[in-house]
Parts: sequence; C-alpha cells; structure tokens
Amino acid sequence: MMTINLNSEHKLARIAGLLYLILLPTAGPAVFGGKLAVAGDAATTLSKVQAGEAAFKLLIAIGAVGFIDYLVVAVLLHRLFSTINKTAANLLLAFVAVSVTLSLAALARKVDVLYLLNSSSVLSADQLRTQVVLALHSSNNLMQVSIIFWGLWLFPFGWLVFRSGFVPRFLGVMLMLGGFWYLFVFFGTVFDLDYETKIFHTVVGIISGVPSVIGELGTALWLLVMGTRKRKTSSNPE
Repeated sequence: MMTINLNSEHKLARIAGLLYLILLPTAGPAVFGGKLAVAGDAATTLSKVQAGEAAFKLLIAIGAVGFIDYLVVAVLLHRLFSTINKTAANLLLAFVAVSVTLSLAALARKVDVLYLLNSSSVLSADQLRTQVVLALHSSNNLMQVSIIFWGLWLFPFGWLVFRSGFVPRFLGVMLMLGGFWYLFVFFGTVFDLDYETKIFHTVVGIISGVPSVIGELGTALWLLVMGTRKRKTSSNPE
C-alpha cells in the first residue's frame, strides 16, 4: 500500500511540475505585459490598441489559459503537500484562488476593450478614447492587486517545499524570498506611480526577483523530473 501511495504522489508531483512550467510563460505575460495605456494621452493609447489588436487578443487568450492552469496547479500542490502541513496548504490554495479571480476579472476588462473597438460606430471619437483608457486602467489595476497574492502564495508554498523532504530546501528558501518581489511591485507602485521606472525598482527586482525565478522555475523542473523520488528512496532504504 505504501508503494502504491508513493507512486501516486510521484505522478502527481510530475504533473504539477509540468503544469507549473506551462504557467510561467502564459500567466506571466498577462500579468506584467499588455500595459498599453499611455498616461495623459488617450489618442495614443487607442492607436496602440488598434494597431496591436491581434496581439491584444492573443494575450487575453494566453492569459486565460495561464490563470486556469494556475488554479489547477494550486489544487494539485494542495493535494501533494497537505500531509506536510494542512494549514499552509490551505493558505496556498486560498491565495491562488483570490489571485485567479482578480486576474480573470482583469482579463474581462480587456475583453470590454475589444467590445468598445467594435462599437466605434455608435460612440464618438472622444467617448471611444475615454472608455478604452478607463477599461485599460481598470484592467491594469485589477491585475496589480492580484500581484499581492502572486507574492503571498509563495510563502506557504516555499515553507511546504522546505519541509517536504523530496524537494531541495534551497528551493523553498528561494520561493519565500521571491514572494517579497511581488509585494514590492505592488506597494512600490501604490506609493509612486512611476516606481517601475526608478533605479530602486531595478535594484529590488534583481535582489528579490532572481530568487523568485530560481525558486519557481527550479521547483517546477524538480517536480517534473524528480517527482517525489527522494522521499520514496528515504522511505524504502534497500
């Protein structure tokens, strides 16, 4: 029975790792890309959206796939790690659920932009520009709030990885350190709208962003390639 359970966990870990790898290049661009609103210039904003409408639609579609994948990954990780610490696993899932809800709402506002572009015949030029800019800013703000939870979920996840015994503890530490980067992005932007253009943002991005990349990419690859192999070996010393 122990062998069956371990084999099942091993497969679960590898599936979670594969879906985690898919998450990074799909949800990531939807969160940090596609910011087309040009401050104080509604005409330029509308022109950029119209010129890149095909890419805009693709970003929405890829983002939808990524956020759904994010929720599935969280469910699988919750199942995989809940025996280690149920409270931490529940927090992980709750943070991701809130993040996905906000992110999908942000995508819905981008879909509103597409609707506005197709309604240009019933709106004046000024109305169209105003509505498009408002929808884009609303989308960006919703996505910005979701970044809080992109950071928060890494703390219980990192702790679970650290305690797991089948993923290197180093990766758990990197995950927890990486969580701070997302929080800095949100709070920095709240207190300074030009935060992302400041050198402090670049320095903080390197210091905390690098651990995030190492932790998330490293954990995804480890789960995909190794699964729960270390844990399995330690449980069956032969």
